Amino acid sequence: MKKITFLLAAFAFFIGCTKDSDELASTQFGSDVSLVPRTTKTFKATLQSSLNLTPPVVLTVCSGDIPEFAIPDHYLAGQALHLGKMDGVLSGLHHDNCNISFMDAALTTQVSGQLVSASGDKITYSGDDVIDITVLLSPPSENHTGSITGHWTITGGTGKFAGATGSFDVVGVVDFATNTFSAEANGTIEY
Repeated sequence: MKKITFLLAAFAFFIGCTKDSDELASTQFGSDVSLVPRTTKTFKATLQSSLNLTPPVVLTVCSGDIPEFAIPDHYLAGQALHLGKMDGVLSGLHHDNCNISFMDAALTTQVSGQLVSASGDKITYSGDDVIDITVLLSPPSENHTGSITGHWTITGGTGKFAGATGSFDVVGVVDFATNTFSAEANGTIEY
């Protein structure tokens, strides 16, 4: 009988220790995401923009060769590795500033925004883009596109992306007839 009592007590102690270690593991990092182990992963995305014309419409007036030239914000839709399908209304791009130069045949922009998953997790970013406007400086033609290249830095996020870092390059095409763009993004993310 003493052996059975001892075994039951040892079993209860073992279960109690296991429970304590599980509770410790589950609360070890708490809400402090800086303590959660982070890894660098490949980041890839496809992006399609549409004009954000929801009132009040936000226009950024550019400096440069066309006085009062302004560009609107964009909604972003698409798919991203680690993010999944993006919420096309909550994901967006804001032009912080811009410059249009005929000599360089370029529209340069500084941008910021967010990519939001269907579950609401968010990646925030800022970056620089260069849009080739050569076609706009040529005699009228059927071609109404130009290339866009950019480098965007991940500045944080929410949900599983809280405290995220990284960067990615953006390469794509701007359609000047619709003032939209489509692009591929490739880089890394750490979260």
